[in-house]
Amino acid sequence: MEPIRTIHATELNQLAKKGCIILDVRTDMEHREAHLDCPHIHLPLDELSGETLSQVEQIQKDTPIYILCRSGKRATAASQRLKDDGYENTCVIEGGILACQECGTPTSGTTVVKTGAACCATVKSPISLERQVRIAAGICVAIGSVLALTLSPLWAIIPLAVGSGLVFAGVTDRCGLALILTKAPWNQK
Repeated sequence: MEPIRTIHATELNQLAKKGCIILDVRTDMEHREAHLDCPHIHLPLDELSGETLSQVEQIQKDTPIYILCRSGKRATAASQRLKDDGYENTCVIEGGILACQECGTPTSGTTVVKTGAACCATVKSPISLERQVRIAAGICVAIGSVLALTLSPLWAIIPLAVGSGLVFAGVTDRCGLALILTKAPWNQK
């Protein structure tokens, strides 16, 4: 299997000026929180396929596509998925939106570029996903602890599960609670 090509986030400004196709594969909520100020396509990873790119976005299989996510992991998965669908000219932006922000690439969080749309719509962002995860985890730990201290020690399984989930999220950079929260009604468009 051919290795995934990457570019450094500092090269993104030049790509945007050249009118290259930049594909953001983060969730809708992440995209609302922060996204590139330059033209790009937003298509969450779970909706991404070569068929979507060719039919909805009308992108040819030989077109260079630069893929962006939060830190690089989903962009790598997206690149592999597109390669499997015949898009051989994909490139992952190293470090994702975090690296872009760190190196000064203009980003914002109030305008959403809709998939396939030429115009933008203004959307008020909810509490950030990271804060929502901390709030939900804190509530679960507090409730589980109170129940374990007052009713039965078996309720200690709740803080144990939450703590284990947080360790897993920290090690793998994948948070199940965050995925659940993105589906909550207040986080939908």
